[in-house]
Amino acid sequence: MTYFSLALATIPVLVFLAAQDLKERMIYSFPVLFLSGAWAAHSVILYKDNPIFVITAWSATIALFMAYKISGMWGDGDSDMWLLFTGVILSTFELKNMLQFGFVVCILLVGVQGIALIAGLIEAAIKKRKLDRHSDIAVAPGFAIVLIMVILYGISREVSIL
Repeated sequence: MTYFSLALATIPVLVFLAAQDLKERMIYSFPVLFLSGAWAAHSVILYKDNPIFVITAWSATIALFMAYKISGMWGDGDSDMWLLFTGVILSTFELKNMLQFGFVVCILLVGVQGIALIAGLIEAAIKKRKLDRHSDIAVAPGFAIVLIMVILYGISREVSIL
C-alpha cells in the first residue's frame, strides 16, 4: 500500500517538473527532496534484512549527489532528481548486491540521458536553434519518463502479488 501512495504522490510531481524544466530550465527542489526522503525511508524498510547493501547503495548515491552538486555538471534540481531516482529504483526492484544496483542504475541512466537528448533535439528544432555540446538540455523530462515507467512497472508487480 505504501508503494501505491508514493506512486500516486510522485507521478503528478514528475509530470509537473518535466514541463517546468522544459519551459523554464529550472525545477522546484522541495517536492523532489520531500519525495526522495519518503522513497528513501521506504527503501530502507524494504531492505531491513540487508542493511549493508542499502547503506552502501545510499552512500554511493549521496557521494555522486555531492559530486554533481559541486561540479555543477547538472543543475541543482537535476541533482535532486538523482536522489529520487535511487529511492524509486531501490523500492521497485529486488536488488541483492551493488553489482545489480549499479547495472540497473547505469541502464536506466542511459535511458534518462537518451530521452533528455531527444527532448533537446526536438526543442532545438522547434525553436530553430543549433544543438551543440554547450547547449542547455533539460534533464528532468528524461528522469520523469524513466521514473514513471519504473513506477508503473512497480505497480504492475504489486498488483500481481495481491
